[in-house]
Amino acid sequence: MFTPKRLFGEVASSPEALSHEPFLERARVQREQDRDASARLALGGYVVARLVDKLLLHGSDPELLEAFRWQLEAVRRHIDGLPDDSPETAHLAGVVAAVPEKGAAASGLWKSLTAYAYFLEHEGRLEEALELLVLAVRSQGPETPPADFAAYALFAGRLNRLLARWEAATSCYSAAEEAGEKIGDAVARLRGRLGQGAVDRGRGNLPMARAMAESVVREASELELGDVQAIAYGDLGAVYGLQGLRLEALEAQYQAFRFSHDLQQRMHALGDVAYGLREIGALEASSIAFTIVAHSSASVRVRANAELELMDLESTFGNRVAFERHRSSAQQYRNRMSPSMSVDYHYKLGTGLSRFGQRARAEDALTEALTVAETNRLNAWYFKVEQALEELRKHPEHQLVDQFASELSEAPAVRQMEVELREYAAASAL
Repeated sequence: MFTPKRLFGEVASSPEALSHEPFLERARVQREQDRDASARLALGGYVVARLVDKLLLHGSDPELLEAFRWQLEAVRRHIDGLPDDSPETAHLAGVVAAVPEKGAAASGLWKSLTAYAYFLEHEGRLEEALELLVLAVRSQGPETPPADFAAYALFAGRLNRLLARWEAATSCYSAAEEAGEKIGDAVARLRGRLGQGAVDRGRGNLPMARAMAESVVREASELELGDVQAIAYGDLGAVYGLQGLRLEALEAQYQAFRFSHDLQQRMHALGDVAYGLREIGALEASSIAFTIVAHSSASVRVRANAELELMDLESTFGNRVAFERHRSSAQQYRNRMSPSMSVDYHYKLGTGLSRFGQRARAEDALTEALTVAETNRLNAWYFKVEQALEELRKHPEHQLVDQFASELSEAPAVRQMEVELREYAAASAL
């Protein structure tokens, strides 16, 4: 019942079903940007994945053993030529070191593959992460213990959900819940339910998503499962936000931040808190929260978003020096930005320059944002940027409209959040 095929279908048992195209595509893009080291890393991911394919398909065939050893040696030479200071090189080397010269795969291989998949997710390379996860599941084989299966299912569900593959995500989350129920693992069971609720939210079924999150909050609280409470509060805050319940959403996200023990999850929740504070006009508190996130070791996507928001906030405050500092920090993430994040970068750059009276440069930035949005068919962004450009051209002497504080910014709960966030920042020596 808890088999790799349950999560990935025929892909889990058919090496030919995996082309590892995402690695080749990354290599192509990096070459076009004259980033040779990054291109070689991407090719490293490809040749390592193909090596594992060969092991799983022919690793025990004595007639093909010599060809496999030749391929293994060639991959080792490629890895030896990669940048020593790159974390990805370390992951690739770890996978290759776990590949046996003959015989079946051992536990070190699927553990190394899973670690590499987590790294790729952390870097925002979801397609590549999913490819590596499939390899990890195939390496462990059909006798995967239910606890390991539940972890794989949650990971696969999350990747599929982030890629908007709703049916695949639902299937994986349902499998995780079932595995958790079978082995008495309340965390896996409840996280599987939360995943299904997140899919409902992604599909627009907010009542179902809210009911699921509220039920898990109650059960996790009764069982004193802090990390599950954190995830559930985060999901509940997301639903509240989509329903227009701004203060309720902010309070739920703050509870997610407070309950989480995992740094990545904690910073993701704090980023949501910062957005919520910005939305109600509590700009100082929002700036504190985003600064904490930007200086953390959260994922690239989370830190990059924080830098973009700090750019926007500093231009709102009229602080040109701080605006340029955060723009420079955001630049280091440019080659890793998704199309929507790239639009957001140029949009915030344009609006910021407009606030500082740099009309020509602002128009150039907004025009670039419009081009990226049009190229990638980001319709909502396209109309937003187009409106900002029209406003800039009609009234070049006026700054784009800034946000002002709402009544909610003075709510006691919000004031308390700001005090606690200042204390947190001071303790972190920010």
